[in-house]
Amino acid sequence: MGRKRLTQFFPCLLPLRKKQKIFCYYMGMKLDHNRYSETRSDRLLTHPLFRTSWPLFNHKTGYELTYQENKAYNCQLAAKVLDKLIIAPGETFSFWNAVRGADQETAYKNGYVLSDGRLQLLPGGGLCQMSSFLYWLFLHTPLTITEQHTHGIDLHLNMPGIPQGIDAAVSEGWLDLKVKNNTAHTFQLLVAVDSHNMSGMVLSDTRLRPVYQKQIS
Repeated sequence: MGRKRLTQFFPCLLPLRKKQKIFCYYMGMKLDHNRYSETRSDRLLTHPLFRTSWPLFNHKTGYELTYQENKAYNCQLAAKVLDKLIIAPGETFSFWNAVRGADQETAYKNGYVLSDGRLQLLPGGGLCQMSSFLYWLFLHTPLTITEQHTHGIDLHLNMPGIPQGIDAAVSEGWLDLKVKNNTAHTFQLLVAVDSHNMSGMVLSDTRLRPVYQKQIS
């Protein structure tokens, strides 16, 4: 049996530990010599590369529909800051850097999060469906996936409209989804979430042949 963490002896320290971890995470990104994608442009690039859509709800899970509705709400907040984001040559896309502050004006709602091997209700729950959706988009581009994690189980199993095994777990300060643009081309994300589906597209500044990369996990 491994040593217990300090926060297991003193649970009251856990919120402070989380804030410290998140602060150090973003500070590390400032010092890692990467240029992170932060520019959004209303001027859309001209060449569609790949588009797709996923359903938001799975009525076969047995979980309360309220929390699936909260997931959709959280993904809508994230979509607002992801939409029209530019990934220029040499830039790195980070999920957390991109959605940081998405809940600044309107707070995330509680949704299901897989943490320590069990489902918990936490603010921002459900954002992993958005990160997994972006992962699926990126797999169809020449962008290089540099960080991606899985939950260890298929959260979208038997959910019609979502490819099985496509998973990108994210946890702010711990797990991220990152891709780097090692090409000479510029790419742009279009992301939208309505009451039933999330849809997205990757645009490029030149006509490119569609690709499908092998998953890294």
